Amino acid sequence: MYFQIEKVILWSRKKEFGYKTIDFDLGKVNVITGASRTGKSAIIPIIDYCLGAGSCSIPVKVIRNACNWFGVLVKLDGSQMLLARKEPEGKVTSNDMMFIRGKNIKIPDRPEKNSTRENVILELDEAAKLTFLRMNEQNESGFDARPAFRDMLKLCFQPQNIVANANTLFYKADTMEHRQKLISIFPYILGAVDANILSKRSELHNLQKELKKKERELEKLRAVSEKWDYAIRSWLNVAKEMGLIAPKVSIATLKYSTCVEILSQIAKEDFNSYGITSEGIEDALVELKELKHKERKLSLELSKNTRRKSEMMQFSTNIEEYRKTLAVQRERLNIATWLKELSQENGICPFCGANHVEDEKLNELLENLEEVEREASGVSEIPIAFEREYSFVEGQISLLTKEIRAVQESIRMLDLKCRKNREQAYTLNEIEKFIGKVQYAEETFRSIGTDGELENEIQKMKERIKVLQIEVNEGAIRKRLEVALKRLERMIMYGLTTLDLEDADDPVEFDYKNLTVRVLDRNGRKNYLWEIGSGSNWLSYHMAVSLGIHRFAYGEEYSPIPQFLVYDQPSQVYFPQKLSMKEEEKELDAKLEDEDIEAVRKLFVTMDNAIEKCEGNLQIIVLEHADEEVWDGLENVKKVCEWRGENNALIPKEWIVE
Repeated sequence: MYFQIEKVILWSRKKEFGYKTIDFDLGKVNVITGASRTGKSAIIPIIDYCLGAGSCSIPVKVIRNACNWFGVLVKLDGSQMLLARKEPEGKVTSNDMMFIRGKNIKIPDRPEKNSTRENVILELDEAAKLTFLRMNEQNESGFDARPAFRDMLKLCFQPQNIVANANTLFYKADTMEHRQKLISIFPYILGAVDANILSKRSELHNLQKELKKKERELEKLRAVSEKWDYAIRSWLNVAKEMGLIAPKVSIATLKYSTCVEILSQIAKEDFNSYGITSEGIEDALVELKELKHKERKLSLELSKNTRRKSEMMQFSTNIEEYRKTLAVQRERLNIATWLKELSQENGICPFCGANHVEDEKLNELLENLEEVEREASGVSEIPIAFEREYSFVEGQISLLTKEIRAVQESIRMLDLKCRKNREQAYTLNEIEKFIGKVQYAEETFRSIGTDGELENEIQKMKERIKVLQIEVNEGAIRKRLEVALKRLERMIMYGLTTLDLEDADDPVEFDYKNLTVRVLDRNGRKNYLWEIGSGSNWLSYHMAVSLGIHRFAYGEEYSPIPQFLVYDQPSQVYFPQKLSMKEEEKELDAKLEDEDIEAVRKLFVTMDNAIEKCEGNLQIIVLEHADEEVWDGLENVKKVCEWRGENNALIPKEWIVE
C-alpha cells in the first residue's frame, strides 16, 4: 500500500502563529536529529494519534498545552489525505477529526471538524483494501476479528521503548489484546491467506453450522414421524372404512411418506367419486381388533418392566441398608482389636491391671469381628452391569408408554367411528366433513413426517462443503505460509549482514506465533531473542525484522502495510551510562564515543540499503541524538530537522502557554 508521510502538522493554540509543518521526503530515510527534550519522541505519538489511535499518547504539558490540533498529510497513489485531530483538552482522547482526500490539498489555517475517529478508521481500512471478513469465524473473540489498518501500524512504529526491547518486537505487542490480534492476522499479512480464502472459510463455517442444525432437525423429524405413524394410519383406516381408499390397499405395510401422499390425494379429489364398501368396513374392524391386541401386548410388556424396575429399586435399597448395619457392627467390634493390641504389649489388662496370657472373651469378640469383615467384603458396591440394566429398563418403560399412547389414540379414533350410527356415519355429508379434516391433517402430517426435501438440502450442503474444503485446502495454506516465512527470513538475514551483530551468520527463524525470532547457534540450539544478550544485538534484530517485513511487502503483488517506518532513537543502546543517569543528570545533547560511531553508521547503511531495494516504495523516519557525521555520504539519507540551540525544537518558544 503506497502510504507515506509528507508532513506532520501542528496548529498553535495562539491564533496569531497559525501552524507549523515538518516536511519529509518520500522514498528516503528522513532524519530528525537533536538534543534531548526537544520533542523528537513526540513524532510517533502524533502520527499514531492522527491515524486513529484509541487514546492520545502525545506528551502532556508543553506540547499539548501549546497545540490544539495535530495533523498528518499523507501521500497515496494518485492522491493525498489530510488527517487532523483535536487535542483531547484534558480527556483521554478526542473523536473530533478533520478528514480531506484529494489532490494538491491546501492546509487550512484552522482545522474544522468534519468527521470522527470511527469514520476515519473506515476510510483508512478502505484505502488499504482490507477484507471485512474475520480471520476465524469459529472464534468469536476480538483476537480473530478482521484485519484493520490500525493493526498494520504495529509494523510501522519502533518507539524508544520497543526499538531494542528483548521481549517485544512490535509496537503495542506488549499488551495481550494487540499481541494476539497481530498473531492472528500474520498469515494474512504474509499473503498465505487472502480475501478469497477468508470468504470461502466463512461460507464453509456457516454451512457446517447450518448442516448440524439441519441434521438435528432431520433427526427430530424422523423421531416425530415414528410417533405419528400410528395416528396417520388410523386416519387411513377410517378413510378405508368410508370407501375413500381401495379395499385391497394394505395400510400396515405402507411407508410413512406414502401414507402422507395418500392423504394428500384424498384431500384433493372429489368426495362424490368415493363409495362405502363392506370390505372397507371389515378392514377397519380388523384393524381395530389388531390395535386392541397390540395394546394388551404392550401393556403386559410395560407391566413386566415396571415390576422389574420396582424389584431392582428394592434390591438396591436392601443392599444399602445391610451395608449400613454391617458398618455399625464393625465399629462396635473394633474395640476388641484395640484391646488385643494393648494387652499383647506386656500381657497386662489395660482396665484391671491383671496379667492375662489368653482371654477367651476377647478372642470371641475378635472372631465375631472377622466374620463381620468377611460378610462386608462379600457385599461390594453395586456393579456397573446392574446400573446399565436399570437404565435399560427405564428406557423400555418410556418407549412402551409412548407406543401405548399412540395405539390408544388410534383405537379411540376407530372405536369412535365404529360406535356411531352406521346409517349416519356413511352419509355423503359425513364423508365430506371427514375429507375436510383430512385436508387439515394432511398438511400437519406432511410438515412433521416427510423429510425428503430436508434430506435433499442436507445432501446439497454436504456437496458444497466438500467443494469448499478442497478450495480452502488448509494444507496448501500452511505450505504457502512456510514458503512466505522462508522468504521473509532470507530478507531478515540480508539485513543482519550490515548491522553491529555478534554471529551475524547464525540462521534466523521468524516465529510469528510468538512474535519473536529464534537464532540457531553453532551448538544447534535455537535461542529466542530474550535469551540473547546485549542491547546492540536486540536492536539489530529489531531493525532487520522490521525492514525485512517491509521489503517482503514490497515484493508482494499487493500488501496492506503502509510504506513507512519510524525509528525512535535506535542509537540509544550506545549510550548505556548516559541513559542510566537520573533525568536531571543526563546530558541534553549527548555525544557518541568514537568507537560507537561506526556501529551507529551501520544502522543507517542498513536503512539506506533497504530504501535502495524497495526502489522508493519505503519511507523511513529516524528520530536521533546522533548528528550528521554518522550518515554522511549515504545517498538515500536526508536530514529533515536539526533541533539544537536556542528556540530550535518541535514547539517554538513563542507557542508555549505559561
